Amino acid sequence: MLSNLRRSRRGVATIIAEVMMVLIVILMSTIIYIWVVPAFTSQTSQDNAGAAYAEKFETVFAQFANNAVSSPETVAPCGSQDTNVGCAPSGSYLTCGGSIISPHSGDVLVPVNGACLITSIVNGNVYVSNGANLTVIGGTINGGLEVDTALVVTLTNAHVSGFTGLYNVQTVNISGSALNTSGQSICTDACGGAMYAGGRGYFSMTNTNVTGQVENEVGHNTIVNNNRVSGRLEIESADLGQIINNVVGSLDLDANGTVVIAGNTVTGATGCPANPIPGKSVCYGSNAWCGTGNNQIPSGQTLGNCVGNVEVDVRNTGATQVKFVQVYMTNIPLAATLSWKLASGNPTQCGNAQSMTCTLFPIVIPVGDMAEITMGWTAPAGAFPLPWNYIYFIFVSSHQNYVDGYLYFQKGLGMQLQSRLEQRTCPPCY
Repeated sequence: MLSNLRRSRRGVATIIAEVMMVLIVILMSTIIYIWVVPAFTSQTSQDNAGAAYAEKFETVFAQFANNAVSSPETVAPCGSQDTNVGCAPSGSYLTCGGSIISPHSGDVLVPVNGACLITSIVNGNVYVSNGANLTVIGGTINGGLEVDTALVVTLTNAHVSGFTGLYNVQTVNISGSALNTSGQSICTDACGGAMYAGGRGYFSMTNTNVTGQVENEVGHNTIVNNNRVSGRLEIESADLGQIINNVVGSLDLDANGTVVIAGNTVTGATGCPANPIPGKSVCYGSNAWCGTGNNQIPSGQTLGNCVGNVEVDVRNTGATQVKFVQVYMTNIPLAATLSWKLASGNPTQCGNAQSMTCTLFPIVIPVGDMAEITMGWTAPAGAFPLPWNYIYFIFVSSHQNYVDGYLYFQKGLGMQLQSRLEQRTCPPCY
């Protein structure tokens, strides 16, 4: 009996020892998990955070690529389109040195450096001389309007029944008016012309009804908004052209610097070039920068492409190499062409090779260097409120730092901005 008890105690002791060993193993594992794993994780997080903190970059410059320079074009001579009217009165005329507030039958001349206000009816042609100022408010010109190198022409709620020729005028403002509603057929580069405007000045036409063709060439700032043009609307060689919310027979754009076309309805009533191409009512020529959206164009009637190139320069100001892994334009991932190079002239890390210019992601910027990034961009349909003033862009790095900015049509980069780290979901990247 005593020997059996001793053997039983030895078995219990063995079991207790084995249980203690298991408990010791569990305890040691818990200690390792509590102390070692968090310490390792903390060190890794600190490394990532440190790299993100060391990474800094900023926008330096932005523009429409190649400065969006318009191509040269010769301005037509005064009176060359409507030879029946000419550029100066051929017979008797009234010299306007103040105002015409009652009906007048016959031609009117605004003299050199003179000023004239018309609020009534002129049954004849009106000629405006060098340096002069013409204002028509609620008045009617039952004839042609020929303006040669004048300072300012303003037509407000005006009616011009003949051809309107505006040659090298510094400032033109047309609003709420009606041009060439008599249906005369005058040939400029194509027949049916209602108005020609040419010269490096400011031109604005809004809320106006035109029967016939409008041709605008060699403008500096050309704005055509909310009009109805029965014939062809041509904007050529403008430094900046903005064509928004118009109803036109056809649209012809060529050799412009920056041109924005949005919210227009093209009826297809006429062809787009001077020598119409069958079945084409919208023609995009060789514009330096072109953005378009929200237009209503008959299917299959577009010739050429409207594509804008944008350049943004970003400098690495931090202590570590920067890699951009994504670019967003107007909160949409860039899908068009991309090319970039270093301002230092050094070869870039382009994928697995070295190159002077790269067309691949990531965009790699060494410490102290700057990347000149050029992007092709076409506006997606329905993406913009009107009128357009700018393009919004975002660059996102491999460490989730980002920098954004605004590129304005008329002045380029709105503000130089520094990179920052924020939890962002792209798109929409707000």
